[in-house]
Amino acid sequence: MVSVQPENPLISRAGSRHIPPAGTGQQDERKAAMSTPTLKQIRFFVAAVDWGSLSRAAAHLNVAQPALSQQIAQLEATLRNELFVRTARGVRPTEAGQRFYRHARTILRQVDGAVADLTGPGPVIGRVAIGLPTSVSTILAHPLLSTILRDYPGIRPELFESLSGYLHELIAQSRLELAILYRDRSAPGLTVQPILREELFLVTKAGEETPASITMREVARLPLVMPSPTHTLRTMVEAAFAREGLSLTVIADVDSLPTMRRIAASGLAAAILPISGLSGLDEAQRPAMIRIVEPTITRPLGLCHAADQPLTGPAALVADLMVAEVRRLVESGAWGNAILAEP
Repeated sequence: MVSVQPENPLISRAGSRHIPPAGTGQQDERKAAMSTPTLKQIRFFVAAVDWGSLSRAAAHLNVAQPALSQQIAQLEATLRNELFVRTARGVRPTEAGQRFYRHARTILRQVDGAVADLTGPGPVIGRVAIGLPTSVSTILAHPLLSTILRDYPGIRPELFESLSGYLHELIAQSRLELAILYRDRSAPGLTVQPILREELFLVTKAGEETPASITMREVARLPLVMPSPTHTLRTMVEAAFAREGLSLTVIADVDSLPTMRRIAASGLAAAILPISGLSGLDEAQRPAMIRIVEPTITRPLGLCHAADQPLTGPAALVADLMVAEVRRLVESGAWGNAILAEP
């Protein structure tokens, strides 16, 4: 754990920040309280939330940390709300900060769109935050980022790799423009474009007599390592087994794809993963993959964004690139045992 020094003089040792009431603080605080937030303050605030640290946000924006801290302090005085609290890891937004963050991201997107509309066609410029589950990131992240950085140097991609459920939360908080989630239907607040379905396999230690397939009933008798019960993969697999009147024999909950792969390759226990989850492994490290039958198990993948944030500008372009790259990977055979969704 990294020790973070107080980055804002208005943050107390106890982690709370004192916002002087309007009309009772210093002259500059009263002036700030009567003003309107500036775009600079909004951009600085958004960067601080995204980076979780004033020092890292200042470095990202190429400004001095005291200058960033001062702008955020003035913003808090203007809004008459504490926007951050200090933690051992940096800063995190308060409940008011989270609410303002959603508005702030919308404001910045609208400003960028207005500028692009008036300046006419030109290089696509802007930041796009993308979320990928770990098993998807192993196969999609590198070719996607390569395409963006090579063909659209004005776009600054920010890639978040995490569990599907957490990525859904980040979309709801307006911290991600785009994410691939394990779902094929839209939900309240979430727009989903189905892109593919991929088959799940039994992953186990490689051997000379590895069978080509195994029944679901046989899999149910094997010791397994699986993600924790809240993980989307776990709930999908358990539901598939339950429909056949079966249950899993899980001996350990492991929320780490590399660790699950190592355990499976060692023979300590088996795992259930898609082919994409083994992408990037050398043949010497690659465990065996056995097709699960009677019945097969598949999971959907969809490209998702907030329903109240239509895709425009750089985000719309990156969304098209993501779909095109997935299609290329599937059609080339690199993304094995996956079926593209109908357009």
